[in-house]
Amino acid sequence: MYRDTFCLLGPVLPALSFLGRLPTAMCQLGSLLLVAETSGSLATAGLAGGALAAGQTVAGPVVGRLADRHGQRGIVLTASLANAVAVTALVLAALAQAPIAALMVLGALAGATVPQVGPLARTRSVALARRHGAGDRTVGAVLSFEGTLDEVSFVLGPALVGLAAALAHPAAALSAAAVLLAVCGSAFALHPSARATAPGPAARTTRKGAAERTRLPRSAYAFRVTMVLQGAMFGASQAGITALTERLGAPAQ
Repeated sequence: MYRDTFCLLGPVLPALSFLGRLPTAMCQLGSLLLVAETSGSLATAGLAGGALAAGQTVAGPVVGRLADRHGQRGIVLTASLANAVAVTALVLAALAQAPIAALMVLGALAGATVPQVGPLARTRSVALARRHGAGDRTVGAVLSFEGTLDEVSFVLGPALVGLAAALAHPAAALSAAAVLLAVCGSAFALHPSARATAPGPAARTTRKGAAERTRLPRSAYAFRVTMVLQGAMFGASQAGITALTERLGAPAQ
């Protein structure tokens, strides 16, 4: 079924979406390692990394809603460039040993401007599949493929951060993430497939009315709690492993 997926999406769109979502997986651990390296304090690094995660949590749904209402092209392009600038500013501030408050503000901005390439790529891919008359089985394969890209990016991203930190400096990893954001995030935004999710006036009105009528089932709130706990587990693991490897004298390992 993945062969049908490639026939629908082509080779360029998946490559751009993968490289565009990779920085999201790099920035969390990258910011933690960078601030720990430059400040000498894991607590400071945890606060900066936590601010980045909080910014993404709060602003992520807003970015998605804006993309639904106004189309992906302009929203993703603006977010990609803004995120590249915010990540670069965080790197420079950390290297300059800026106060913790400044690092937290820049971390929150870096999180809030994440372009949400992964979720929007899934939306775009499904829209393309439906436009070509694909059935439910093909749409399921498209979603499976997008999920695989997500998982690979969240495994590969931290590994690349650790490799860059071991061979050079954590700043190199975040700088590479900023370049990927500016280049591949913008390319994903400008790809012709963005037209597949562009809403018309009637679609905006219908979507608004549907949103007003929709009520989430109670199970959705339980699901949110499990996702919060899962995020806490990942964040605690990153901080704990960083503290352990620092104590062993090889923080980048």
